[in-house]
Amino acid sequence: MKADRVSGFFWLAVGLIAIYGSVRLGIGTLQEPASGLVPFLAGCFVSLMAIIVLLRSFLRGPDLQVKLSGLWEDVSWWRPVVIGFLLLVYILAFEKIGFLSTSSLVLFLMFKCVETLSWSKSALVSVLTSAFSYLLLRVLLKTTLPKGIFGF
Repeated sequence: MKADRVSGFFWLAVGLIAIYGSVRLGIGTLQEPASGLVPFLAGCFVSLMAIIVLLRSFLRGPDLQVKLSGLWEDVSWWRPVVIGFLLLVYILAFEKIGFLSTSSLVLFLMFKCVETLSWSKSALVSVLTSAFSYLLLRVLLKTTLPKGIFGF
């Protein structure tokens, strides 16, 4: 089976499941949105993109289609494995160490180990990204974030 068709049907199923679940939550109106509105819109977007991929896969000539096995040739798995491990560390340390510290550390490790940026760029970008996220989530949106062992 062709790769675009497999991925198209998979994401269409994901989008339709999201639409179904959001309708069960209740969508509400644009003036009074319910909790299912954003998942409904996301499911519609994913489904639309999947339909476009499916249509292109059926309209494209057989010479231009990619075989499913061709997607796995020469794949380097170390980056996804390292990122998955770092995200697991983030999840486990989030409550204990706190949002700002954990986010900065995990982003620094991703920039330094996976993207191989310099020490100074990795530190600067990770601290600025974490600080901006903290300001957005905590100060502007007034969400509750874990303070952790350092108290911020």
